[in-house]
Amino acid sequence: MPIQRVRDRVLSGLAKKRGGAHRYSHWRWGVAIAFTLAVAALPAFDLLRIDLWGGHHHYLGRELGLVETLKHFAFPFLAINLAIILASRFLGRYLCGFVCPYGAVARFADWLRIRSKSAAQRWAARGALLAVCGAMCVVSFSFWVDWRVFSEGSSLAIAIAGLFLAGLIVSFYVMVTRLGLEFCRNWCPSGVYFALLGHESFNGVEFAHPESCTDCKACEKVCPMNLLPRQMSGGAHLDGHGFYPDGQSNFSLCIRCGDCVAACEGTSVASDGPVSLRMGWLPQGARNSNPPPQSEPAPEDFGRERSEWVEAGSGEPARKG
Repeated sequence: MPIQRVRDRVLSGLAKKRGGAHRYSHWRWGVAIAFTLAVAALPAFDLLRIDLWGGHHHYLGRELGLVETLKHFAFPFLAINLAIILASRFLGRYLCGFVCPYGAVARFADWLRIRSKSAAQRWAARGALLAVCGAMCVVSFSFWVDWRVFSEGSSLAIAIAGLFLAGLIVSFYVMVTRLGLEFCRNWCPSGVYFALLGHESFNGVEFAHPESCTDCKACEKVCPMNLLPRQMSGGAHLDGHGFYPDGQSNFSLCIRCGDCVAACEGTSVASDGPVSLRMGWLPQGARNSNPPPQSEPAPEDFGRERSEWVEAGSGEPARKG
């Protein structure tokens, strides 16, 4: 069964059992809405805009030339990227799990799909998703084109701007409906960049209480990155996929969405023991996601699943035949 279908079924069952959204979902929507509004405010209040139509470039409320605008924005841009690098290196990919606008819309599409049972509900869901995609694209459009093009521009300018906006909306909608979180799992260039920074982390998912685990595998079924949440620390180097190269670790691929922890909590409500998985600051021994030195793969085995080259309970490569 495809990953998305299994994930939908498990998430739907957990939501019914829980009787509402998990706290991580509330946090995620709060952060996503706040971030989107903050980004939308930049062109709306002329704090930052590169106007490809009329050349009305703005920075902090002042209309400047293109070169001057880019010069003024260079230092804040570098500072933001430095903060992203440091956060990804030491905390992991929380930007992917809680901030990324695409990830939020893809999860909204998941939520609509799970709850749409009848044909009428499915059509209503498509309309709602198209409206959200349109709103996101309007924000992106505002950075690059002054909206006065539709009232003051020539017929050609209006046609080009309209086609550009329509193309953005349709492309985004198709991408969300056809790829969803698979884009994050395989094709996101920013995700690959963050992954390369985060082989080791001070913060992430920990299999803190294995004695409480019932081996239901719900955590694995809901992981949008198709990882093994119980094997984050000391996990194997993984095969490359999509834009991701060989040799990535569980920690580097984990987007810190917390779905595995939410699933673990949902399946442990009747248990008296602590929840097996947790997400937060990691103890010293759980920060390294690379295989221990005695079980490093040989060059010809690098990039393969650990189960293919390590015998159970030993640090020696498994030889077939």
